[in-house]
Amino acid sequence: MDPKDIKHLNPKLAPDAGEPIETSPGVQQDPGNGDPIDKIAEVHTRVLDTIAGFKKLSQKAEPEFKPVSDAFLATHQKHERELAEHLRKQGREPGEDGSFFGTVNSSLIEIRSWFEDVSDNVMDRVAEGEKHVLDGYEDARNTGQSIEANAMLAFHIKEINALMRAHGT
Repeated sequence: MDPKDIKHLNPKLAPDAGEPIETSPGVQQDPGNGDPIDKIAEVHTRVLDTIAGFKKLSQKAEPEFKPVSDAFLATHQKHERELAEHLRKQGREPGEDGSFFGTVNSSLIEIRSWFEDVSDNVMDRVAEGEKHVLDGYEDARNTGQSIEANAMLAFHIKEINALMRAHGT
């Protein structure tokens, strides 16, 4: 084997290979799946929508359900801050308002509270909303994120799944 063919190896393992090839630890984009930062921005929007829903849910929740709602709200607020910080580091200004979906979600919670108690009977709706958020996270992870972004996304997914398991969804 010609030493030039093994430059990527550790110089101690290939002493005649010369200098190792430098690689950048930046984002490795898969062109078929979209821009990784756009996908994180989309997750951020979904999380903002979810926060809007949980704020309304916490306002309308029965006392025994309020701690559950508040736990989901606090988790999503933490995730929103981390996603926003990551977007800023990448030169992207994060949105602040979410999408139309967040407004609709809050309105549906308000209307539902007129007819029934907001308690653990809404956990099926919570699970649907969380699935929407988790789908966004998975889409973002499938676009070739940086190691840092992928770790953040994976940790958020883990926290959401743990919260859902803890509350029977």
